[in-house]
Amino acid sequence: MATLFIFISFILNVVALFAIILLFMRQNRLYEIKKQQEKLVADMEEMMNAYLLEMKEENEKLIKELSVSQAVQGSVSDSKRSVAKTVEETNLDTRLQEESLSIAVPSMQRVRAAKVYSMTSKTSEEVEKKQAEEKEMLPNQQEKPDDIFSLKDQGLSVEEIAQKLNKGKTEVELALKFADAGKNS
Repeated sequence: MATLFIFISFILNVVALFAIILLFMRQNRLYEIKKQQEKLVADMEEMMNAYLLEMKEENEKLIKELSVSQAVQGSVSDSKRSVAKTVEETNLDTRLQEESLSIAVPSMQRVRAAKVYSMTSKTSEEVEKKQAEEKEMLPNQQEKPDDIFSLKDQGLSVEEIAQKLNKGKTEVELALKFADAGKNS
C-alpha cells in the first residue's frame, strides 16, 4: 500500500513539474511578446517623430517659398506702379514734344509704348512661369502608394525611390516599414 501511495505521489509530482514548466514557458512567451510590442511602439514613436520633423522642415520650406512668391507678386505690383508712373511721364513728355516737334511725336510715342509693354510682359511672364512650376509639382505629389512598393520590388534603394517620387526619404521608409509591420501582424 505504501508503494501505491509513493507511486501516486511520484506521478502527481511529475504532473506538477510538467504544469510548472508549461506555465513558465507561457510566461516567457508573453514576456517576449511584451518586449516586441514595446520595441514596435518605440520604433513607431521614433518614425513618427522623424516624419513630423520632416513635415516641419517641408512646411518651413513652403512658407519660405510662399514668402518669396509673395515678394515676387509684390515686385510685380511695384513694377505695375512704376509702369503707371512711366506712362504718366511719357504722357507728360509727349505733350511737351507735341508742342515742340509735331512730326517726331508718333515715333517717340511708339518707342515709349513699346518700352512699357515690354516691362509688363516680362513681369507677367515671370508670374506665369512660377504658376506653371507649381502646377507641375502638384501631379508629382499625387503618386499612388503602390508605386513605392513596385519601385522597391524593382530593386531601387530608399533614396532612389524618394528621388523618383519627389518624396522624403523618411516618408518612403515609413511607408515600407508600416507595410512590413502589416504583413507580419
